[in-house]
Amino acid sequence: MAMSIPTLILKRAREDAGLRQTAMAERLSVSGSVISRLEHSETTDETMARRYLEAVDTPASRDILEFYSREWRLSERPTVYHPDREALWEGERALQRLEVFERSAEYDALLAAPLSLIRTNIEASAAFLGETEHAMAWIGTVGVGKTTALSHLTNLMIPGKNGIPQPVFPASGGRTTTSEVVIRIAPAYGIAVEPKSEDEIRLLVAEMVRAVADKKGGISTELDRVIRNMADLKKQKNPEDIRNQIDPISAMIQLANGVQDDVVEEVVNRMRLGERTETQLILSETNEDGLKWLSKNITAINFGQDPRFSIPQRVTVFVPETAVRRSPYGLSIIDTKGMHVTTERSDLQALTNDPRTLTVLCCAFNDAPGADPMKLMKHIAELGSDAIERHRIVLLVLPQGDQAMKVIDDSGEPPESVEHGYAIRAAQVEDSLVEAGIGRLPILFFNAIEDSAAKVWDQLNDRVGGVRQYQVDRLARFVALSEDLVTNVDAARIQQARVAIEVEAQAIAKAYGHLPSSARPAHQTLINEIKAGHPSSIAASIKRRGSWDNFEIHHMVGAGVRTDANRRSNNHMLKIVGRLEGLEERFAALPEVKGLLETLREDIADWRQEFLSRALSVGRNAFKPYLDGSIEFWSDLDARYGQGNGYRGDIADMVESWFESTPALDEARKRVDVRLSDAWNELIIARLIEATEIGEEG
Repeated sequence: MAMSIPTLILKRAREDAGLRQTAMAERLSVSGSVISRLEHSETTDETMARRYLEAVDTPASRDILEFYSREWRLSERPTVYHPDREALWEGERALQRLEVFERSAEYDALLAAPLSLIRTNIEASAAFLGETEHAMAWIGTVGVGKTTALSHLTNLMIPGKNGIPQPVFPASGGRTTTSEVVIRIAPAYGIAVEPKSEDEIRLLVAEMVRAVADKKGGISTELDRVIRNMADLKKQKNPEDIRNQIDPISAMIQLANGVQDDVVEEVVNRMRLGERTETQLILSETNEDGLKWLSKNITAINFGQDPRFSIPQRVTVFVPETAVRRSPYGLSIIDTKGMHVTTERSDLQALTNDPRTLTVLCCAFNDAPGADPMKLMKHIAELGSDAIERHRIVLLVLPQGDQAMKVIDDSGEPPESVEHGYAIRAAQVEDSLVEAGIGRLPILFFNAIEDSAAKVWDQLNDRVGGVRQYQVDRLARFVALSEDLVTNVDAARIQQARVAIEVEAQAIAKAYGHLPSSARPAHQTLINEIKAGHPSSIAASIKRRGSWDNFEIHHMVGAGVRTDANRRSNNHMLKIVGRLEGLEERFAALPEVKGLLETLREDIADWRQEFLSRALSVGRNAFKPYLDGSIEFWSDLDARYGQGNGYRGDIADMVESWFESTPALDEARKRVDVRLSDAWNELIIARLIEATEIGEEG
């Protein structure tokens, strides 16, 4: 069999063996220039690759030879360093086995459907595992230290004052990062900025000016700082009163006789947005240190000190693979905007729902798991997400100083060591999660000053492996089913079982094809968030008719419908799964049938995630036109700001009254019911029927 191997793998085998090119040339009896030319090529043919690896003569080189000697025909061959290469090889062998069986005399046409289902699922799991790209999303309350922790753990550090390492990214006790930051592996250092629109910036400035005029609330500290830097309107020290600073914007308001629109226009003009049009930087071929270059430019962009860039909505940082701590996966690191009171955010929900993203939920040691992380996890459970069940969330506790030695156990005794302190706190956190109905999830600890960053980084990579393990197990199960189908085939009994399953699926569709009526108002999530939210964020969202990153009213209404859909469908799901489990017991003697029923249960769980995602979209879209068109509603809400205490309660009452007393919204609720019913039948019931029907081949 012809074999070729990527030359980079040959080169790595040589380097791992500690051999220089000259030594390699001697072993192969060729000149050094031959080795140099070879290692600059993309692939190496079978004859030379074999000679090269045999000359390296290490267990690793022999392993490479053996791996590339395997015949891959029906799926894509992974690299020899792929973390799941053996599982993928078993999948390839199973596909080959099914292909041979399908052409053999033992094959019965009655087995076409189970064989196709087994093959499709092997291919699907292999496709998921074949890709090693994953995201690691860092989420935490403002000021908890997540940016510092991720910088230490990824090794994105530069020398700071007195030679002490400091993060590449701005991190100084919270309220520092202006936008979400994404770190990606690339051939060279670079920065890409997705800027906010000029309309959005103008609204931010208007909110800021209004807050200065009213002496309350306002935009976030991060955005306030970046606007002031861009417009050169930083607050100054007051020599007569060190507690109060001189605010030039306040002086501008006085000069404009209180006309805020004039001040907004002047501030926007001073920002020179027309000149801030740059969106990317690439490190040129110089001797400048890449990480220092990144730090300097990211800091300037983040603080509004680079005249080429506007306010960022998202910053993507590109770094070479050698600049970060090694991982067996192609990781993108996402540093989200810190949580501040509101955790019901579309960006966080998208990350926790992504099947390829590990969410690192950061919290402080003394109050772990922390109010915001606990609230977020409760939301995840209410929304019916499978993020915790599928091991896509890990809690990273961030102790400082000697906090771990000050914790006490149930007997009132202090810990014997830091590790013992971690164990005590982990047990306490687990109890809190179980009591809250969240369940168990992995808990890691990292003290940036004292703990091994490499060790905790490895633990996080193991958790990425845990996200993949579901597909590894699924692939292994279908490999086993393929073996059973080929070696213990009983087409007649399998067909009888399939008839029984089809009949039961029809009965399930009849019994559970209709969703129960609404169990929770669509606006309830929004009301809850208003009552707990930050007044300035609520006011900013109202000013934008619900569209504000830190308080997305349309998303919250959609999330309310998703929560309702989760409750409405939960009992149906339990009964459907129970009936399928009954079939598994009935056909336990037929491994192929039992395995297919197990898979059907898993498929239904996945389909339900699609249904719940559709529910959020249905809710958002059904109510949005009415919200957008109700000018008086938003005007009344806006007028309440700055009118005394009880703001959140009054806004919640006004919103609740509007949702419950506006006749036109009955149409929106009817539309939600119809579309949820359609989605349930399309995504769950119809798929169940399709997956179990025998059709013409029966």
